[in-house]
Amino acid sequence: MSYEQHLAAELRYRGLPEDTIAEVLAEVAAHTPPGEDPTEHFGTPSRYAEQYAAELSPGKPRTPRILGLALVLSLGYAAFAFLAEPLLNFDVTDYIGPIRLWPALVILGLGILASFLTATYRRAPTTSSH
Repeated sequence: MSYEQHLAAELRYRGLPEDTIAEVLAEVAAHTPPGEDPTEHFGTPSRYAEQYAAELSPGKPRTPRILGLALVLSLGYAAFAFLAEPLLNFDVTDYIGPIRLWPALVILGLGILASFLTATYRRAPTTSSH
């Protein structure tokens, strides 16, 4: 495996977008004299990828917060659905039908969908020239 292939694999492993990986590979090619080993100039592919990924890190995605909120809301609803009748003399099934947990499953499903969409369509980090 060449230096460039190893570096591209390391950058992908760290979650960098393809356009950024292409920029990094172009930079390596531009700054490495023909016939010389890029390791002499940039270090090992994993170390260089680690350093570069740290500079371009987009931060933590919002996915865990969205999914956590959906989970809390689902569990809260489930607790309410089962405890409302004995504690408040309020039967949830009069309003939602015979299956008490459908709304909790819908909330959880929407949370999973929102997590997927935010992870998939989040803005790519801006690149800075080295």
